[in-house]
Amino acid sequence: MDSAIISSFELLFKPIAPASAPINRRVVQAYFLLVSNLTEASAGDVTFALKFTVNNTPLVSDKLITIFDVGVGNNFGNLSAGMSEDYVIPSGYTGLFILQPKDLDPAAPDVEIRGVAEITLLPTSEANSAKLLLTPQQRGTFLPVDPAVPDFDQQAYTLPTPNGSYLFELSK
Repeated sequence: MDSAIISSFELLFKPIAPASAPINRRVVQAYFLLVSNLTEASAGDVTFALKFTVNNTPLVSDKLITIFDVGVGNNFGNLSAGMSEDYVIPSGYTGLFILQPKDLDPAAPDVEIRGVAEITLLPTSEANSAKLLLTPQQRGTFLPVDPAVPDFDQQAYTLPTPNGSYLFELSK
């Protein structure tokens, strides 16, 4: 099983300032990963898993949700045993994976998690090797604590990868 670290990540759902400050907003920040399969069609579909590690421990949390869409609708899941569900992406397709806090109710407990994301080519993959263009991003939305106050802002930025490239080549 071949794997590679993709990037760091940070998940947030918390106030952006102390309660005593005149700022009354919360941030929800999620990890987004665009996955483009550049593998030759004759090699077959690529099956992979994502692992999120915090302080050398696989991340397992019922406070988070995963979403993967490769063009046929959203596939919702969660993190169990430190691995996301298996994902299949056909040659020539691009999918979007999202890991985000689950409960966005203003009364929900704060979430603040940082770590690294890793991709693994699974033995069940039809393709023996994969060329994947991986574009990791952090995206955040600043929400008003009072839903009656329409005060939204957003941020998005691409994350660096360990090898400085977004092309990942994995093999069994």
